[in-house]
Amino acid sequence: MTRLAYRLSVSPALEAFRPEIEHACAFLERCHPLARDAGASTVLHYGPGAPAGAVPIPNLLFPSGVRLDTDGVHPIHGVLERHADRQVTGLFSAPSQGPGLAYDALGLIFLLLTRLEERGHPARDRYGRFPRAAALAVRRTGAAGPLADEAARDVAAALFGRADPPLATSYAVHVTHDVDRLRGYHRLHEPLRQAAGDLLKRGRPGAALRRLVDGYAAGEPWRSVRAIMAASESRGLKSRFYFMGPSYHPMDSPYAASMPRLLRALGDEIAERGHVIGFHPGFETPSDPGTWQAQKAGLERALGRSVTEGRQHVLRYAAEDTPDIWNDAGMALDATLAWPEASGFRNGTCRRHAAYSLRRRRTLALDQVATAVMDFGLFGGKYRDLSVADALAEAKAANALCRRHGGTFAILHHTGQMRAPQRTFFERVLEFAA
Repeated sequence: MTRLAYRLSVSPALEAFRPEIEHACAFLERCHPLARDAGASTVLHYGPGAPAGAVPIPNLLFPSGVRLDTDGVHPIHGVLERHADRQVTGLFSAPSQGPGLAYDALGLIFLLLTRLEERGHPARDRYGRFPRAAALAVRRTGAAGPLADEAARDVAAALFGRADPPLATSYAVHVTHDVDRLRGYHRLHEPLRQAAGDLLKRGRPGAALRRLVDGYAAGEPWRSVRAIMAASESRGLKSRFYFMGPSYHPMDSPYAASMPRLLRALGDEIAERGHVIGFHPGFETPSDPGTWQAQKAGLERALGRSVTEGRQHVLRYAAEDTPDIWNDAGMALDATLAWPEASGFRNGTCRRHAAYSLRRRRTLALDQVATAVMDFGLFGGKYRDLSVADALAEAKAANALCRRHGGTFAILHHTGQMRAPQRTFFERVLEFAA
C-alpha cells in the first residue's frame, strides 16, 4: 500500500503536548494510508500560526481542557463540560470554512480513544463504572458513534484532497464470549437456594424446576460452548472465550480454583478446534495490578497455556490504570470498552487501536477494540429487554458503521445462553456479520 507522506507541524505553545498529539496522528495513520515524513511537502499543522499551504487544525482540547503533572495528563472537567452543548463549536465536528478543519479533530481523537474524560470524573454507577449518560459524545450527539473514525476521515480527506480518502484497515468480525460461570452456577449451592426462593417465597414451582435443571442438568459448559463453536465454524469465524482466573470475590465465579480439571479439558477442546482462549479479569482488578496478575497466572496454570487477550469482568475500567496493567502483562488486545446501556463505540472508533498511558504519557503496545453489541445490554431487563427484531436492527446499524470505516465488528455473547432470545439473536447476527 502506497502511503501519502505528510509533515506534522505543531505550534510552539503546544509542544508540551506532543506525545498526545502524536498518538492521535498514529491513529490517523492506522486508519488511512498516511505516513509522517519530516521532509514531506504536504503539511498538517496543529494550533495557531499555520505555515502557508498547510492543512490547519485548531487546538481546543490542548492546553485549555487538560493539565499536566507528575502523574500524567488529566482532564479539566469544567472546560470539557461546555463541549457537551451542541451550540458550542470547536472540539466536535463543525463545517469547514477554508482549506483546513474548523474543529479540533486531533484533540477529539485523543479524548475519545484514551477515555480521558473518565479520569477523576465523579459520575459512577453502582458498579463503580463511568456511565454512558455522562459521556460528552453521548450528551452531544445522543449516540456513541465512531466520532474518532469520522475525525480521522476528515483529516485524511483534507490531506489527500478528496472527500473519500482511501482506507488502511479492512472489515473484520470479533466474536467473543465471557465465561462468567463454568457450569450452570457460580457456586454449588446457588441453584438450590434460588429454587427454594422460587418455590417457598414466590410460589412458582415451574420456575424452581427450571432453575434446578439449568443449574445442575443443562450440560454446561459443554453444551453451549460446543454450540457456539459450531455456529462460528459454519461461517468461517473463530470464537474467543474469555475465562476468569482464581477468585472468591462475590462478584466473580470461583471455577478456576474449584473446577480446574473441567476448565483444562474445556480449554483443550476449544484450542484443538482452532478457537481462542482469553482472560476475564475479576471485579477488583481494574486498578489493582497485583490481583490482576495473580488471577492471570492462576488461569494460565489451570489451562496450561498463556492468554493474551480478553475483557474486564462487569466492564469495570479505569482509564488511568487498566491499560497500563494490561500492557505491562504483555497482553495484545483488550475488548473491555463498551457501554452496557446501549450498543455503540465507547472509545469513538470501530477500529482496533493502540492504547495510551495517561500516567506515563506514551503509546502502549496493547491494542484495544470497542465491543459494539452485547447480549446482556439487549435482553433480560437489567438494562433493556428488546425484541429480537429490534436488537437485530441495532446490531445491523453498528455493523454497517464497521463496514463503512473498515472496522472490527466486536460482539459479546455469553456462554450458557441456550434459549431464545439470546441464542436466536446470536445466530442471526453471525449470518449478516460474517
